[in-house]
Amino acid sequence: MVVRRALGIAGLSEAVTFVLGFANVVIVSRLLRPDEIGVFSVAVSVLGFAHIFREFGVGQYLVQAPVLGKEQFRAAVTVSIGSSWLIAALLFLISRPMAVLYGHPGIGEVLAMLAVNFLIMPFGAPLLSVLRRELQFGKLAWATVLGAVVQTGVTIAAAMHGASYLSMAWGSIAMHVFKTSFLNFLRPGETFVLPTLRGLSDVLKFGSLISVGSVVRQIGSSAPDLVFGRTLGFVEVAIFSRGVGLQKMAIERIESMVRSVHFPTFASSLRQGGDAAHLYTQASAYLIAVTVPALAVLASLAEPLILFVFGEQWARSVPIAQVYCLASMLTAPYSLFTLSLTAAGRAALCLRTELISQTVRVAALLTSVWLNLHQVVWLLLIAHGVEALLSQWALKQAFGLSGLSFLRGIWRGLALVPFAVCLPLLLAMSGAHLEFLSGHPLALLLAGGATALLGWLLGLRMLGHPVYAEVQRLLALRRRWV
Repeated sequence: MVVRRALGIAGLSEAVTFVLGFANVVIVSRLLRPDEIGVFSVAVSVLGFAHIFREFGVGQYLVQAPVLGKEQFRAAVTVSIGSSWLIAALLFLISRPMAVLYGHPGIGEVLAMLAVNFLIMPFGAPLLSVLRRELQFGKLAWATVLGAVVQTGVTIAAAMHGASYLSMAWGSIAMHVFKTSFLNFLRPGETFVLPTLRGLSDVLKFGSLISVGSVVRQIGSSAPDLVFGRTLGFVEVAIFSRGVGLQKMAIERIESMVRSVHFPTFASSLRQGGDAAHLYTQASAYLIAVTVPALAVLASLAEPLILFVFGEQWARSVPIAQVYCLASMLTAPYSLFTLSLTAAGRAALCLRTELISQTVRVAALLTSVWLNLHQVVWLLLIAHGVEALLSQWALKQAFGLSGLSFLRGIWRGLALVPFAVCLPLLLAMSGAHLEFLSGHPLALLLAGGATALLGWLLGLRMLGHPVYAEVQRLLALRRRWV
């Protein structure tokens, strides 16, 4: 019941922020040129590494710490302030050299502006982690949604007034100022605390291992923008960004919602003697039943979706989106891998696994020196396959979960793919020959989405997937509300 309620609140919050983020991307994509968006994407990729060291594992420490008193919280805030302010200073220092490296002054301007966020974050982020530990999902939802409203409004307003690539930076700063103020309103007297030297060793020891793992993951996440920005140019960065944006806007939102609940509940279950292999398989079975079919549908409807949402100028992103959705289907069963191993105290094993997989990923990206964008994306498909194999090996080492046992637990979720994608794929292939769909991407999207949902529900029922019971529970709840 607790998990279901938490997922419900987190789901509503993610849905609202997705709509706001989606509107933000659509409007900004039509107000700004691809090269302007590419400049911001490259700068944000640099900031991705800064966020790792700014956090320094403080958030995860506060959530999983066996005991969290005032001294532990003050120690965590102390680490957060020290690392965040140091990074802010470094960002100011490197902003000009980075602009020279990429041959565009906008890179330096964006970095210098976003460095301000690192001066603000230490007074809000630790308290957000405490709210997660206390399962205060309602307050977390309010902070997230209202922050997204502020960010979207300011970003669009700045873009309309000619702020160019700085529009997104203004929106980000406004969001962090608001969230810090809002948290101080929710928990007066707790947001700002005096630093302390007591208990720092525990935070630093935990944070150092988590941070190294986060650096490895961020290298893989930011590498496309950083590498393509040097080898292929800002336009190709933007084309790739919009291609993978479909998967990030939709699927990663769902996964983020589940992960926000999974980490504390998984750790709690392990402390109570739960079987890690069973818990991981059970959680993955529910998540895969949604994400894998959704990825297949996104791949089949990528062309009308990109043309309708972003416009004709982004048509080159269509094959990028299709291949990347297929690649993401390979790693979807392991989206809870990192947090599960961390909660079980196997962060070192997780680090070794990700170090190898991200090395393969970066190696594939570096082939852009010789290959074009579309060829490199096919190599990323292979890199995702390697990542899936390595993750399965690590699960066997940590939890004793073999690949065959895992497959037996999740096969029904994978079997939902043909049910969900069959009719949307048929519509997408025959859309040019049907008068009511030809030249009408919105009609094709609506028809494809409706048939995908019906096929998915039919598959849930025919396969006897446990998600079908949750769907029935939601329908019964809706009837009671009505």
